[in-house]
Amino acid sequence: ANEKLQQLFIELTLKAEQDEYASEGIKWKHIDYFDNRVVCDLIEAKRPAGIMAYLDEECIYPKGTDSSFLTKMESNLKRHKHYGSLFTKTKHDVSEFMVKHYAGDVVYSVTGMLDKNKDTLYRDLVELLGKHSSSEFYNKMFPEGRERATGKKPITAGTAFVRDMQALIDDLGKCEPHYIRTIKPNDKKRQGLFDVERVIHQVRYLGLTENVRVRRAGFANRQPYDYFVLRYIML
Repeated sequence: ANEKLQQLFIELTLKAEQDEYASEGIKWKHIDYFDNRVVCDLIEAKRPAGIMAYLDEECIYPKGTDSSFLTKMESNLKRHKHYGSLFTKTKHDVSEFMVKHYAGDVVYSVTGMLDKNKDTLYRDLVELLGKHSSSEFYNKMFPEGRERATGKKPITAGTAFVRDMQALIDDLGKCEPHYIRTIKPNDKKRQGLFDVERVIHQVRYLGLTENVRVRRAGFANRQPYDYFVLRYIML
């Protein structure tokens, strides 16, 4: 979720800002920044397959296990620069992998991942609560129970989350979001304590330095064309 929200922030600020200058023909020196789309694709892409795609694929196989899921990722994603393998020459019994997020490296355990991903409600249960229950509360909670059954296998929990997240991003993309970035001064939740290294780390991974550089080098005053022409037509 954080990766997708950060991607939206990049799209609406760093990328959109510089693309606008280019489209207007304004002389501009491009300011480089880290685009975390590559991390989002590592997690949710279908082609080439990402982590969620391999997880769903392994859930289909009757003999799929957490271990076989990890083995499949090691075989196909090991060379990805944002995927970290924890296997070593002396350490083969591993049940974890690493994703190099924009905010830092995070280690994930595959133990129980397949069971959690298969954690979906069966159609007859959803229909019972959403359609045949006398409780209005349950009817509102499971509106899909009143929909016509398609006979398709229910989607996995991971796929449902990816779809919901994309729907949220699509809705946010239709708006004009304004961002307030908060910086944690320390991890101990204490007043009067300012951890310089922790603050610098946050400023860097949030892309605030690049954002300030773009804003400082850009044009802060924006006016619609019709208003500009009406205001300065005499000149």
